[in-house]
Amino acid sequence: MEKREVKKEKINWRAFVAIYMGLSFIAMLITGIMLYIAPVGRIAFWTNWKFLGLTKKEWESLHILFSFIWIVFAVYHIVFNWDALINYIRTKFNKTKKIRTEFVYAFLLILLVFLGTYYKIPPFSTVINLSDYVTESWESKETEPPVPHAERLTLNEFAKIVKIDEKTIYKTLKKNGLEIPSSQVTVQKLAEINNTTPDKIYRLLEVNKALSSDKIGNSKYGPGSGLGRKLLSEIFKENNIEWNDGIKILGEKGIQVKEDEKIKTIAEENGISPIKIIKALNLN
Repeated sequence: MEKREVKKEKINWRAFVAIYMGLSFIAMLITGIMLYIAPVGRIAFWTNWKFLGLTKKEWESLHILFSFIWIVFAVYHIVFNWDALINYIRTKFNKTKKIRTEFVYAFLLILLVFLGTYYKIPPFSTVINLSDYVTESWESKETEPPVPHAERLTLNEFAKIVKIDEKTIYKTLKKNGLEIPSSQVTVQKLAEINNTTPDKIYRLLEVNKALSSDKIGNSKYGPGSGLGRKLLSEIFKENNIEWNDGIKILGEKGIQVKEDEKIKTIAEENGISPIKIIKALNLN
């Protein structure tokens, strides 16, 4: 009997690229939604936040990689279909001899999105504000670290921040079965080694109030109070401060205020922490 040769089916690269771009777009959509609703970094890393088994950092990595590869395939798709694309454009141009209405509308939409986002005009600003609201809703007294990104501090540095003697920290942690490789281990690494989270280690030490010099111990504006989410006008109203008087006080302390915004936004614009605005108003 004659053996029939089995022809190997060749891969249709155009179809492969098109299918991948479609599936990759869905993946980018999913990762984008996850990042839209995920808590802010200091909360996500402090509590080791996860969704579907993935941390915020892992969702970020997936989103970046899917986006990067999608761009590579998009460039390949354009190069692969360059002649057809040019012929299409040339044919349309020769027929109309003018810029098509669709092109003008598309360009105007891009311009509108850019300007609307830049100048914080609704509904564009509404989308951003909704994201802020959702991400900040994860914050609470239990999830707030003593200082931003406290998980990056070594155990020695962390001891100074929470003002607990190093020996007391080591004794407490070891008593609860935690392995401490060295005093230079970061809080995050320590949590990973012991299969726990930075915030659980913090609570284990029974330090529930931030005592660093950049925080206010028992103030109503301390950790977990939602200070960053409040508008400056709300802070003034709570403390019977007239708007102009408050702006003048902040100005004298070198804190510039362009408009009534969230405390965290004003703090970021001035390169300071939100609590320093409270201190400048003598509310500590």
